[in-house]
Amino acid sequence: MFLEPTSGDESPVPFTLPFLPTGDASANDFAQGRPTYRQETLRHILLGDYGAITDAIGQMVALGYSDRIAWSDPIPTGRSGEYIAVMTRRRGMRS
Repeated sequence: MFLEPTSGDESPVPFTLPFLPTGDASANDFAQGRPTYRQETLRHILLGDYGAITDAIGQMVALGYSDRIAWSDPIPTGRSGEYIAVMTRRRGMRS
């Protein structure tokens, strides 16, 4: 990994970090000492009767897990009496 300089050669010794892929922006940021951030995504999908969906959303709001505004409005799926609502949560992760 490290190269020993030859006598009379005072130039910097090149080295690589084998665990970092080349050409990856986050790897370059890491190698230069800058913090890097990733995002984890979690998508909740509720599928069912309109009332059941609104009740489930209300329970998650009451538990403090989500805000009502984070959920999409229930949308009919095309099946008789079936609706779908989606919430996407993103969490930044420092690597």
